[in-house]
Amino acid sequence: MPGANDGASGSAVLIELAKILYQNRESLSCQVWFLFFDAEDQGADSGGYGMDGWNWCEGSQRFVTDINSFYDSGTEHFDCMVLLDMVGGINLRFINEQYSTSSLLDELFAVGRALGYSSQFPSNPERKQIIDDHRAFVNIGIPSADLIINFWDNPNWPYHHTTQDNITYISNNSLEITGRTVEQFIYNNYLNSSGYIYDGNYPWNKDIDILNIEIIMILLITIAIMAITILMINYIKSIPSRNMVESEKQD
Repeated sequence: MPGANDGASGSAVLIELAKILYQNRESLSCQVWFLFFDAEDQGADSGGYGMDGWNWCEGSQRFVTDINSFYDSGTEHFDCMVLLDMVGGINLRFINEQYSTSSLLDELFAVGRALGYSSQFPSNPERKQIIDDHRAFVNIGIPSADLIINFWDNPNWPYHHTTQDNITYISNNSLEITGRTVEQFIYNNYLNSSGYIYDGNYPWNKDIDILNIEIIMILLITIAIMAITILMINYIKSIPSRNMVESEKQD
């Protein structure tokens, strides 16, 4: 497939970010690495597309396996990893991806909304777990976030894994929104300038699994309903006994 949104859009934003951040490199308090993963989307689905013998996200898993070859773990550490996946299509609307580190993803959403992109970073986004390149980093303890849309049953984006995922349905506005949000996130946290005030969730070590919270809430509600039901049953059962007592008093 052409993959204009599913793959190329994230690469396009990263290339533009590299140009912009290079100009500010002397003012940044960190290194910014730009990673372009291959072999992400060829895993075999049961009865569907894919290549037999291949898994998903092969490139990112291989990078994480070799990660110690790229830096000095004794003197350096990774603050976070931000994955841009399907960020350039029309009708851009990011989801709350559930494998992501929640405090990091929440901050990216907050930055986007602060820039005025409330539609693209909704306050009550759809939630789903997506197997993607960020998972390998989460699994080794690096806070990571996936900026991705609903691509599986989205009437506003019906082009996933079709020949229509081409430049026709790429939005310059979507690319700009994604790039400016990530750029501002970096400035908020790593630009050595008093003109930018940090207000976020660093060090992004808080991860709330919303799915688990929902399960707990469902269990609590179920227990409450069962308790009320038992009380009602016991109350109803006690009514005949009360009537008998009243009848005996009258006799």
